[in-house]
Amino acid sequence: MKCSHCGTDVPDGSKFCTECGATMLEEAPASTNAADATPAGAPTSPGTAPVPPTHVEAKVVSPKDRVAAGVLGILLGAFGAHKFYLGYTSEAIIMLLVTLLTFGVGACVMWVIGIVEGILYLTKTDDEFQRIYVYGRKGWF
Repeated sequence: MKCSHCGTDVPDGSKFCTECGATMLEEAPASTNAADATPAGAPTSPGTAPVPPTHVEAKVVSPKDRVAAGVLGILLGAFGAHKFYLGYTSEAIIMLLVTLLTFGVGACVMWVIGIVEGILYLTKTDDEFQRIYVYGRKGWF
């Protein structure tokens, strides 16, 4: 199977492209009915069979720096800075609100979570980090 985003050969059954991290989509089974085979908006010519789409667009996510995320987690983890950096806005707001609304008491817990996550980010390889936390969108630990 080929990645629809970058064209890399990907082993069958993989959920993510090993090169760019794009989500692999299941191919739809071929239809025997010509009317069913025409997707909405697909170009057709009079007297010819409908033309199925040749590719599926994948959502492109920009890679993030593992070291920057780890350092932010360790230093500013109580405020969710590493979560904001990775694009986990709801998780970051949760951490920030717990820190602020408990008048700093919850900051101790959020800081420990930030340290643990920062260390986890730093112990992963760049490829693992991108696959798990950037493309895989694993929000906690």
